[in-house]
Amino acid sequence: MANISKFDREDVLERAKNLFWQKGFLATSTREIQTAMDMRPGSIYAAFGSKADLYQASLMRYAQAGEQNLNNMLEQHDRAWVGLTHYLRGLIRPCCEGSPSELCMLVRTLSELDESHLDTLNVARELLSKFEQRFASIIDQAKLEGDLPAHLDSQLTAKKIQINIIGLRSYLKATDDVDMVRQQQEEFFTQLASV
Repeated sequence: MANISKFDREDVLERAKNLFWQKGFLATSTREIQTAMDMRPGSIYAAFGSKADLYQASLMRYAQAGEQNLNNMLEQHDRAWVGLTHYLRGLIRPCCEGSPSELCMLVRTLSELDESHLDTLNVARELLSKFEQRFASIIDQAKLEGDLPAHLDSQLTAKKIQINIIGLRSYLKATDDVDMVRQQQEEFFTQLASV
C-alpha cells in the first residue's frame, strides 16, 4: 500500500518560506522548521530532502510568488511601465504590513551565506538574474509605448532597478523610515522617465 502524504505540500512550503524569510537560513533551527511546518523531521526530509533543499524550494516559491505578483500588476495596467512601477512600489513595505521581512529573501540569502553554501547561493543568484532579465524586457516594452526614453539601455536600467530596490529595502530594514524610502523610490522613477 502506498504511503499517502498527510499534508498539503504548498501550505507547508509556504510556512517554511515565511519562516526562512523572517529568520534566514542559518538562524532557523530544525525545531523551528518542525513547528512551523507541523511535521516530524523524518517527514520533512522525506518530502523535501535536507534543510538546504527545503530552503532552496522556499527560495523558488518566493520567486514564483514575486513573478506572479509582477504578472498581475502588468495585467492590471495597460502600460508596461505603470505595471512595473506599481509592482516595485509594492515591494516597499515594513514587515508589519504582511511580509515576514522588509528584505528581499533572495538578497538576504546572498548576504547571509558564504561559498560553503554554493548551491543555495547559485539558486538565489539565478533567480535574481531572471528578475533582472524580466525587468529589461518590460523596460523594452515601456520604451516602445513611449513611457521611457528610446535611448535608455534596458539591461543597464534593469540593473539600476535591482540596485535601487535592494538598497531601498535594506535602508527600510535599518531605519524603518517608510516615507523617506517611498520618496526616494518615486524620485528614482521620475529620473528614469526623464533621462
